Amino acid sequence: AKSANPLEVRRTFTMGLPYTSHHGGQVLFGPADKYLYFMMGDGGSRGDPNNFAQNKKSLLGKIMRLDVDKIP
Repeated sequence: AKSANPLEVRRTFTMGLPYTSHHGGQVLFGPADKYLYFMMGDGGSRGDPNNFAQNKKSLLGKIMRLDVDKIP
């Protein structure tokens, strides 16, 4: 389909955030690959004391890619 159906909304990703700031993000489709990209803020407070963006085990401060044709 080339349009969204609001009756078929499904949550595919959720996570808690440790602070009340730096949640910024963006959601877009890649023009060539048609994947859904979503960007997460680092979730840190002032100065990012936990270095979430530098931590490879954290999803905070990362760009994630989702193949919308293979959502479980």
